[in-house]
Amino acid sequence: MIPTVVRMSKASRRPLTSKMANKDYYKGTRQAWLQPDLRTGPPGKHTKHGGYRLIEEQVRVFVAPPLEEINSSKLKPYVAFNAKLTEDQKQDVLPNLPQGGLNGNHLLALMRGEVSKSDSYGAFESSEAVALESASAPAVPSPGPSAHA
Repeated sequence: MIPTVVRMSKASRRPLTSKMANKDYYKGTRQAWLQPDLRTGPPGKHTKHGGYRLIEEQVRVFVAPPLEEINSSKLKPYVAFNAKLTEDQKQDVLPNLPQGGLNGNHLLALMRGEVSKSDSYGAFESSEAVALESASAPAVPSPGPSAHA
């Protein structure tokens, strides 16, 4: 049976997808869409055998002002690249971290409640003591069967 003219006209009002058009029509995901006047285009061309050839005139070149002009400018970064924290500032930012940094044993002890967050992390036991205690400690209960099963 041949579709009616009314049915065909409704189909023509729908937006065109990449499946409806020629092989060259590609809409993409529109994630990187830019306004046409801001688009710079690709820096080269695809070759016949699957390669890519750069065209020197189309390669983007970014020109920065001279360093003397940047250093003498009134615009400065919020934090200088060579800023150092004093010991008091380090204690404010990182108050009670363990000497060697956080590790799995320490986080496991925190989870089990053996060490509180307010304790001094520097006075935390060695990893051997934690391993001996964790072997004798009761196992963490696993979640029961789900209600969906």
